[in-house]
Amino acid sequence: FTASPRMDAAVAGLAIALVDDLELGRDAVPDVLTVGLSATDSIGHTLGHGGLEMCIQMAELDRTIGRLLTQLDARKLDYVVVLTADHGGLDAVERLQQQAYPRGVRGDAALGVGELAKAVGESTGIAAPSGPLLYGDGLGGDRYISRLLTSGERARVSAALVTRLKAHPQVAAVFTAKELSETPLPSASPQDWSLKDRARASFDAQRSGDVVVLLDRAVMPLPPEYRGLVATHGSPWDYDRRVPILFWRRGMAGFEQPAPIETVDIAPSLAALLKLDVTDGDFDGRCLDLDGGARNTCAEGK
Repeated sequence: FTASPRMDAAVAGLAIALVDDLELGRDAVPDVLTVGLSATDSIGHTLGHGGLEMCIQMAELDRTIGRLLTQLDARKLDYVVVLTADHGGLDAVERLQQQAYPRGVRGDAALGVGELAKAVGESTGIAAPSGPLLYGDGLGGDRYISRLLTSGERARVSAALVTRLKAHPQVAAVFTAKELSETPLPSASPQDWSLKDRARASFDAQRSGDVVVLLDRAVMPLPPEYRGLVATHGSPWDYDRRVPILFWRRGMAGFEQPAPIETVDIAPSLAALLKLDVTDGDFDGRCLDLDGGARNTCAEGK
């Protein structure tokens, strides 16, 4: 059920029921309704992003959104729609190979934390007093070193781990927490970010790993023997990072902005549209002119 268009249809039905039950949009106070149409995510993970199943899902999702907006129109509500996604995705490696996509492979099981911990432990002679030497999920991303080690032991484990990861042919880049914490947050356009910029933008000193590993383009962070999913996400590459962002309101002049914006731009743009009194710097993102220059919604919102 969750990996089928019926999931989205049921959620859209619930959304309309909430509009009626909570009397949303009936007064001058703005209401916000978040509708998570997540069957696309489940279908992409389970069956891939480029096959017949996804084509069917896209057609049915379009119909579901159409029915949702028709129901809102029937209630004569003034509403704004923002449509986006939480991540992109890479297709199943078998289909990538059929399309001659370079390096379209599943990840090497040697990149899993269990195999890495074993190899690093053998090379350094260090073992955690209890529990694993390393923690992490999947074949890429954050790698955490046991907090039960001394600072000197942690430094040796980190150095050995970085050396081993950098030598692996499926690894594009490796960064330590110290490197990333000392790197300024990127401020240029996201399309110009380096791999280090992309890792830094996702880094949180309190939560991120001691070592961050980025796999090469098109390397699926699932080991060959993994069952249940054929595709996943979490890479620094544009197929994973870039998502569509669409704003729509009745009477709004339509236009396309081909240059990349950021998902954090959504909140300040909606705030300006609602003419909320906010202070510059309250949001991470920037206000977007949603009328294509016909009328500056950002200037009007101040």
